[in-house]
Amino acid sequence: MITSNRFTIRLGKYQKMVVAILWGIVTICSFSACTKDHEEDQPDSTYAASRTILFYMVAENSMQYQVSGDVREILAGMKSYNLSNNDRIVVYLDDTALPRIYVIDKNTEATSLSELNPVYTYEEDVNSSSPSQLATMLNNMKINYPAESYGLILWSHATGWIPSSFSGDRNSESQRRAFGLDNGQNSPSKSLNGNQMEVADIANAIESFGKLDFIFFDACFMQSMEVAYELRNSAKYVIGSPAEIPGPGANYATMVNAMFKADNYAEEMVSDYYRNYSSVNNSYGIVISSVNTSALPSFATYMKTLIANNKEALLNANYETTLNYFKYGTWRTEFPDYYDMQGIIKTVLNEEAYTQWLSEAAKVFYCKHYTSWYSAFNQMQNPIDDTQCCGASMFLPLDKYNSLSSSFNTSYLQTDWAKAVWN
Repeated sequence: MITSNRFTIRLGKYQKMVVAILWGIVTICSFSACTKDHEEDQPDSTYAASRTILFYMVAENSMQYQVSGDVREILAGMKSYNLSNNDRIVVYLDDTALPRIYVIDKNTEATSLSELNPVYTYEEDVNSSSPSQLATMLNNMKINYPAESYGLILWSHATGWIPSSFSGDRNSESQRRAFGLDNGQNSPSKSLNGNQMEVADIANAIESFGKLDFIFFDACFMQSMEVAYELRNSAKYVIGSPAEIPGPGANYATMVNAMFKADNYAEEMVSDYYRNYSSVNNSYGIVISSVNTSALPSFATYMKTLIANNKEALLNANYETTLNYFKYGTWRTEFPDYYDMQGIIKTVLNEEAYTQWLSEAAKVFYCKHYTSWYSAFNQMQNPIDDTQCCGASMFLPLDKYNSLSSSFNTSYLQTDWAKAVWN
């Protein structure tokens, strides 16, 4: 039985500068001392000329138990492919020990986390679910490991776009925090709750850095229209799942090959994630997709008209048989329904309009999925109707959410996606 899934101290300006300087000095020294000179190797031309990827691991929670396995996979993957000497993964790890930074390239000799020497260790704990910490790591990565392109992996628990369940995060009922869980107590417990990061804050943290090639959420529920549209200016592609991510997550030993591709890297990453669950992990099931953010503005314009013409039907349809990655009121009430966008459209539109929607959606989504996925909430396999699955959820501000205990509708209307298509 599957028992785990991936659901569920800010630095001042002067301190950030000191961290950047110290990190740069230490990394130059350790990188020179601990790597081999393979200048003669000719990298495969199918890979990007140079790419640096920030692997941002917020594991001061129950994800602590998945850290060593994923780092071991990264170390194996970086050795397995003919990458450039300038291809690197910068690992920021905040678990139950002090936060630390590792740098991994194809010449790194370590085979496990215990053998890997950090290039920088913080002297005290930090809130890794703070957007200022994410921004600091991105900017320091660019300073110390410049490349022609960049990627970001956000690895932790997550809840999609909805308001945080942690009261300490919420200055108002409309605040939305979704990614990461830093309990601030150096504990592997998830039940302690903790800080989470709002999707809009993620976008703001990336703004000063520049547009990434991809943002990959190895975390539950993060592939939604509300998340992807918020990040449309942050990355060329947003990759993630609208459902729960099984505990093992991605197989980085093979996904490294996809992450450093020059072209089609998003589709390659989706396909690799999917393939990993075709053998030993097939009892989990997976829904994984990429969103082409360059297609989102025109898609939003199309959706605005579609919603305006069908708003009454959208708000009053019977969605009992619609593909739903989380059933509000049946499993728990602190999360809304996570209906697949395609399932919603198929439920409401006639065949001709639905066919037109499929044509528009094909420009945006690339999805791979099995016939079912496993949920830790109802502890069973849940079927996936292929005709209802584009791999991204979409919220509907239904009347059933209008309660004192729920701020879903209020929060939704403040998302960029709702402002673009619903208001």
